[in-house]
Amino acid sequence: MQKISVAIVGWGNVGRGCKRAISECSDLVLAGVVRRASSLKYDDPDLENTVVVSDIKELGDVDVALLCIPSREVPERVKQYHEMGINTIDSYDEHSRIVSLRRELDISAKTKKVVSITAAGWDPGTDSAIRALMKIVSITGFTSTTFGGENGGRSMGHTVQVKQVPGVKDAVALTLANGRGKHKRKVYVELQKDADFAAVENAIITDPYFKNDPTEVIEVKSINKYNTLNHSVCLERTGMQVNQKYEAEGVNPEFTANIMVSCVRACMKAYVNEDYGTYTFIERPLIDYLPGVTIDEKLEGY
Repeated sequence: MQKISVAIVGWGNVGRGCKRAISECSDLVLAGVVRRASSLKYDDPDLENTVVVSDIKELGDVDVALLCIPSREVPERVKQYHEMGINTIDSYDEHSRIVSLRRELDISAKTKKVVSITAAGWDPGTDSAIRALMKIVSITGFTSTTFGGENGGRSMGHTVQVKQVPGVKDAVALTLANGRGKHKRKVYVELQKDADFAAVENAIITDPYFKNDPTEVIEVKSINKYNTLNHSVCLERTGMQVNQKYEAEGVNPEFTANIMVSCVRACMKAYVNEDYGTYTFIERPLIDYLPGVTIDEKLEGY
C-alpha cells in the first residue's frame, strides 16, 4: 500500500508533535516541514534528516498539509493550498467563527476538488465529538465543558495570540475553571524593553480571544515558572436520568498533534471517494480516522 505523503506547515510545539506522531504511523510518510524563510538559517536537531523548505511547492507531490500555524492565519493559507490542489487539516480554534469559516472554505475546496478538515484539534475537535455523543445518550439535558481546573492549563490559541501583541517578548495564557462550565484567563507576559504594560494589557483583554472571559494580565520578569504545556478538560452532561462525564489531561500540543495526524486518513478517504469540500471533525465517519486497510482491521478491539 502506498503511504500517504504529509507535509507539516509551521514548526512550533504542534508541528513537533505532528512529526513524532507521523513517525508512529506505518501508513504515513513525512514529505517535509515548511518554515518561514527567515527560520531556515537556524539549525534544529529535531529536523535532522528532514527536508525543510520555505515553500510547500519545493516538496513535490504532497497528499495532505497539516497547518500547525496560528488560527488567524488559517483561512488565507487554506485557500492558498486549495489553489495548489493540496488537501489540508488545521486546528482552528475560534469557536464563534467555525460555522462561517467552514462555509467559506467549503466553496474553495469544492471548486478545486480537494478536501479540508478544519477545527480538528482537542476543542474544537474531539471534544466536539464527545459532546455530540453525550447528546445522543441524553436527548435533553445540560452539558458543561470545563478546562484547566483550579491551577489552569495552557491554551495554545490564546498563548499564540498574546505573543503577537506588540511589546510582548514571551507569554503564556492559562485557562482556569470559573464555575458551571465557565472560564477565566490568567496571562503572564514578559515584556520587551520599554514596552508599555498598560497598552499590552488593553490589547489582550479587548481581543476577541479574551474579551468574553474574565482576564487577568500579569507582568513577570520571566515566564519560565509559569510556562506549562499541560492542559485538562472535563465534559459533563446530565439529563434523561443519565449522568455522563469525560475527563482528559496531558500535554496540549501533543494532544492536538495526534488528532491532526489521525485526520490525515479521514481526509484522504474523502478525497479518494471524490467527496470534496471542507468538513469539521464530527462530519467525517469516526472509523475513517483509524489505521487499517480493511473494515475488520479498523474494527479490531471494537
